[in-house]
Amino acid sequence: MRAERLLRIVMVLQSRGRVTAAEFARELEVSPRTIQRDMDSLSAMGIPVYATRGTDGGWRLIEHYRTSLTALTTSDALAMVIAQSRGILDDLGLEDPGQAPILKLLAAIAPGARDRVEHARQRIHIAQGSWGPEPPRSTLHVLQAAIWADRLINLRYRTSSAEELELAPLGLVRDNMTWYLVARREDRLRTFRVDRIRAVALLAEPFERPPGFDLATHWQAASADFVQSLGSYVIRLRLRGDAIQRADWVYVRSRTLSDPDADGWVEATFEVGDEDNAHIILHDLGMGGEVIVVEPEALRRSAVTAAHAFVMINDP
Repeated sequence: MRAERLLRIVMVLQSRGRVTAAEFARELEVSPRTIQRDMDSLSAMGIPVYATRGTDGGWRLIEHYRTSLTALTTSDALAMVIAQSRGILDDLGLEDPGQAPILKLLAAIAPGARDRVEHARQRIHIAQGSWGPEPPRSTLHVLQAAIWADRLINLRYRTSSAEELELAPLGLVRDNMTWYLVARREDRLRTFRVDRIRAVALLAEPFERPPGFDLATHWQAASADFVQSLGSYVIRLRLRGDAIQRADWVYVRSRTLSDPDADGWVEATFEVGDEDNAHIILHDLGMGGEVIVVEPEALRRSAVTAAHAFVMINDP
């Protein structure tokens, strides 16, 4: 991203003092002409960069230039971490600051500002996805306040008993448009779907975060473990018409689609968790005359049975 490259240019100039355009081009894997355009952009933003000629030439910042980002707010730091994804800050009860954080960040990177951004990165992670339930914003507001201040919470969950769970909330993750809470209970990390939280209360007691804990790394590992714990069920279908377009929307682990044949049929192979997931895929694709189950045979038979039952119920 260009904003990241501009940020890196400012950081390198502040740390090294002088860098040639060729050195920047090599390190950032762009052309010298791109570096020149980047310097023009920085100058237009008010960043005091200038070029010198000769054997000791190169790009520099005005001597002693450094501005601390003392005005960096919670929304600013979060916007930098989650790339200003609209709607996410609203979920957390925070005002969208627009482009202001990027301009502040490009102006200078002071240690205190970097600490704020890292503080946010360790507590909010966004895994890009598609669709999911509408998040309960009042619950998210309490959770966001708790993880920001490293304070304990009492939580009641739909799938547990009526007793309250005392948890150390470590972070929030949004995956497939669904919010999850990662929390510690009795030295064990647990994951809770936010839309299944019945009640949550912020406590006064603070807690110590586990040393070395990284939210994004934990989520990646936990997601991989979850996928490994599931079975693998491969289905082969023939699709045509609108079903081909819907095949790009359904949630599967992997998909392969051939080019349409002369009659418009596409051979599709999907990997899902089990036969129940396969029936959900068939429902989402819309059976009718646009989907043919090729294999496995058990799925084909059950799909035919379900289609016959549907016809019998709806036949006037």
